[in-house]
Amino acid sequence: MVYAIIVFAGLLLGITVLSYGFTDPNLTLSAHPFFRAIHDPLFHLVYYQRSVTTVLFASALVILFACYLYLLRHKPKFAVIIVSAVILVFSYPALTYDLFNYIATAKVAFAYHENPYIVMPIEIPNDPNLAFTRAANKVALYGPVWILLTAIPHYAGGGNVWATVIAFKFMNALAYLGFAYFIYRVTKNLTNVVFFALNPLVLFEVLMNGHNDMYMMIPALGGLLLWRRKNMFIGCLLFIASWFVKGATVILAPLLFLKNISWERMLLIAYCLLSFVFFVMAPIREELYPWYAVWLVMTASLLPLASHRYLWGFTIVLTFALELRNLPYMWMGYYEGPGPILRTLVTVIPVAAYCIYFLLFRRKFHKT
Repeated sequence: MVYAIIVFAGLLLGITVLSYGFTDPNLTLSAHPFFRAIHDPLFHLVYYQRSVTTVLFASALVILFACYLYLLRHKPKFAVIIVSAVILVFSYPALTYDLFNYIATAKVAFAYHENPYIVMPIEIPNDPNLAFTRAANKVALYGPVWILLTAIPHYAGGGNVWATVIAFKFMNALAYLGFAYFIYRVTKNLTNVVFFALNPLVLFEVLMNGHNDMYMMIPALGGLLLWRRKNMFIGCLLFIASWFVKGATVILAPLLFLKNISWERMLLIAYCLLSFVFFVMAPIREELYPWYAVWLVMTASLLPLASHRYLWGFTIVLTFALELRNLPYMWMGYYEGPGPILRTLVTVIPVAAYCIYFLLFRRKFHKT
């Protein structure tokens, strides 16, 4: 197991270094000669040798998932999870601009003291962040609970863009480790913790790219658990708070009215409802974003492996397939053209193959 841990951590470290090649051309992180000596070749690799970058990323992704499956069977110590978080906190948000959108919206609210639900970042004249923010022409997309949370990294960053990025990612790391501990307290099983915490999609989307989905799911799942344990007032408050981060968990509201239902059955229903939002409603609005799968991984991580092996397997294959959606853009440098069909194919083929395998060998799933 030691070799698998070394490979896993080494790949995360390598991806952290490579991530700086994805730095936006309009963003200068540092002018120090040492930093430029490392950054400039990586920038050239990512932007001018796209095929090489894509092959490197795809290879790392396959090996990471292989190590993840091995570690899932051998239950590494919690220290491996902490080390993974520490490594990726210092990565650049390579695969999305959403973190910079969070920073821009927080700046509207807390630096310029404007209402982010009325004023768009682009309406702030001469703001330097506009040069590397891709959705500056939108008002705040998330609820007031999230806006309040962004005050923490905004003030911690002290007006420095890179310090603010690190502060956001550090906050994510604390939430990530907190939920990993929550899983252990609920399930008493380290396998469940590893299933969530070392999943490469979770590592990339939460710790590297800095997405905020955990802040919706933690109060939703915690609220459901407290509601079930008859602490209805706090449970309801947490559940409502999750809605005011992102609205997807509104679909879970009927669970509060179900009586005489086991915790396991409640989680299964929650997984199905969130899957409906993920597979049906989200693509209607825009497209199938990989980080939305964090909802499913977090929910499934509270289910026992013994009776839900097939669901765990489906979730793992889905997360692998969704991370493959980054490859077409990484290779081509644009989303249009064959991009949509390629993203669909790399997602559908692995998931369909797993479903076919499950249907053909379902007796084996029930026996193992």
